Amino acid sequence: SADLKLLEEATISVCKSLVEKNPRTGNLGSLIKVFLSRTKELKISAECQNHLFIWQAHNALFIICCLLKVFISQMSEEELQLHFTYEDKA
Repeated sequence: SADLKLLEEATISVCKSLVEKNPRTGNLGSLIKVFLSRTKELKISAECQNHLFIWQAHNALFIICCLLKVFISQMSEEELQLHFTYEDKA
């Protein structure tokens, strides 16, 4: 839709910046961990009619999808592998 196209155009610079910094920061992995932690709470959240976790999980998944679209369109398979094999150096 037109709204999705406008959103993609508005966020492309932020996504590209994250793509460039991700090998050092591991932010994509952190975002995926947040999403996974929220999905564990979705059933309880729905039963209690508390939509906070549902909203957070939905937003995290949406951001992950937008970022992956940029990742896949901007880099080779080898570069993608670097982003998904990040190891904390601390």
